Amino acid sequence: MSREAVLEAVCGGEAECREELANAPKEVESFLGPFSTFVPIVGELKPPLIERVENLASAEALAGDRELARLAVSRRLAELYRDKFGEWEGDFCPICGRTPVLFLVRRQQGPLFETASKTAKCVCGFSWRYRWWRCPNCGAEGRENFEVFLREGLEGVFFYRCSKCGYVHVEAYGEPDEVVQYGLRILARYVAGD
Repeated sequence: MSREAVLEAVCGGEAECREELANAPKEVESFLGPFSTFVPIVGELKPPLIERVENLASAEALAGDRELARLAVSRRLAELYRDKFGEWEGDFCPICGRTPVLFLVRRQQGPLFETASKTAKCVCGFSWRYRWWRCPNCGAEGRENFEVFLREGLEGVFFYRCSKCGYVHVEAYGEPDEVVQYGLRILARYVAGD
């Protein structure tokens, strides 16, 4: 899937929307700049880590907004503690506690057959291997529990809605850049949503 196809699917011909989405990663990074030296004090290495940060109030004061502070601190935690949760297989992010919306699928050539792995990609920057045909929101498993939606122009992108709880997530084949990842998260709300 191309960046242009995702921009078209999200924004259509609206130039302002396209510009905002294309600049979103830069704006997030500029906001996170002051947090690059922030050292979260973690009381206990128990997921989700954001709930164990003892100096979160000082981050909230720095950001001026609770949710932005939690995102910024979660990004720092993902950088600092990525290796501590290398074997994580849960339905929620062990860093920030969010339920993933975006999953990246990578194909690998095996000795006889091609295989694929599915990785949950959280907005905080943490990624972990995830099981096929499982709802990250309610845990329902099996193909029979999902409706699958395709969006014209988005090759290699599949939207799944859980028939048990209605949660929508997206699977994308390949290595999409950050703009495409933001766009796919936005589309997941609308393509298969109610």
